[in-house]
Order: sequence, then structure tokens, then C-alpha cells
Amino acid sequence: MSATHKDAARAAGSPRIGGSALSLTYLRLEVLRAFRVPRQYIFTIAMPLVLYLLLSSAYGTDPVEGAPVAAWFMVSMAVFGAMGGATTVGGRIAIEREIGWTRQLRLTPLSGASYLGGKAATAFLASIPSLLLLYLAGRVVKHVDLPLSTWAGVFGWTLLGLLPFVPLGILIGHLVKAETLGPLSGALFTVLALLGGIWFPVSQMPHAMASIAKALPSYWLAEAGREPLAGHTVGTHGLLMIALWTAIFSAAAIRRFSRDTRPA
Repeated sequence: MSATHKDAARAAGSPRIGGSALSLTYLRLEVLRAFRVPRQYIFTIAMPLVLYLLLSSAYGTDPVEGAPVAAWFMVSMAVFGAMGGATTVGGRIAIEREIGWTRQLRLTPLSGASYLGGKAATAFLASIPSLLLLYLAGRVVKHVDLPLSTWAGVFGWTLLGLLPFVPLGILIGHLVKAETLGPLSGALFTVLALLGGIWFPVSQMPHAMASIAKALPSYWLAEAGREPLAGHTVGTHGLLMIALWTAIFSAAAIRRFSRDTRPA
């Protein structure tokens, strides 16, 4: 058991810690764990950054969907990295299930809601470095110059678009074994990025593929982040799609968690 797991076990088993204090302690330890895994930044920051520099340089100078090339690809690669960051929680869950840590937590006063809430909050926070560092690269390297209100809109709407991917990461962690999670999740998010129009505009796709793209959560994540570049938002339809996918993945994650934690 790692040092962080031992700290959490001692905190969870302490009779002096109440329910809310225990939940906050668990959340703090989860966040610390999330930011102590350097290798995850290869996929959530380094890869999107390299792709950003390559694609934004190779695409040309014509605006993309009404936005400057550098800004469009900056947001696209930022949401790609954040999508991976939000789902890295799945890897930690898969490992915890295999080493018996999840069963250990069931012996403590920590509730299932606090466990899932801690995982969700950690996943959400883990997506933020990818966004901020890609924005920084866009500003410093590609000289993306946006009004402060646009920067705020891009960031805020991207966070909203990330909501479905938080429960998706939790669901994956409860479905897949740790040794196969990396390749499978990598393939899944590459497909979601390609089909969802994150790496190139959906307008360049054949009609059938464009129709598929507009049904995917990755499309609405990208649209949520990119629409503020043109002074727009995803509107009511986009919000409904984000809410729908969030509800679907949340229900599936809760169902799978309940099955995993059901007494034998």
C-alpha cells in the first residue's frame, strides 16, 4: 500500500473525523495523488501541445469556422488534453480495485457518495492543467490575442463541456482492468477526437460522418470551447446534449460502482 493510501486509511479509520471532514480529507488526498503521477502529463499535456504546434503550422492561414487558425487549434488541442485529464481517474480506480483498496474503504465511515464525489472532483481538477498550459502556449508561441471575456468564455464553456467525461472516466475504471485500461482508453479517446471533430473541422467530413460527430460528447466538448471564439455559445441544443451524455455516463458509473461494492 502506498504512503498516500496509508494516510487515507488512517484518516478514514479515525473515530475523531466526522463525515464531512472525512470527505474533505479524502478529496485532498485524491487530488494530491492525481498530481503526483508525472507520466499522465505525457498524454494530457505533451501530446496535445505537440499536435497543436504541428497542426496549427500545417493548416495554413485561412480562418477555421470563423476563428484564427492558431486560436481554433489551441482550443481544440486544449479540450483534447483536458478530455484525457478528466478520465485519468479511471486508471486509479482500476488499480485500486485490483489491490483491494476499494474494499478497504468500505470498512471505513466514508460513504459511497463521498467516494464518487471525491473521484469526480479530482477528475475535474485534473483536466485544468491541460487547458491552462495549452492556452499559455497559444498566447506565447502562436501569439493568440483574445479579449479577456473571450478567454473566460473559452475556459468556462470548456469546463461545462467536460462534464460527461468525468463520469465516463469513473465508469471505465470500474469496467476495465488496469493492465488493459491504457491501450483501450487511448484508442477510445483517439476515436472520439477524430469522429468528434476535435482534430479537424466537422464541415470537412462527409455528411454521414458529420451526423455521427454531432451526436458525440466529444463534438459538444469541442464546440463548447470553440464557439466563444466567434462570440457564440453552443445554445440550448448543445446544453441538452451535454446534459444527456452526463446523465447517461453518471447512471452507468453509479450502477457499476454499486455492483462492485455489493456484498458478496
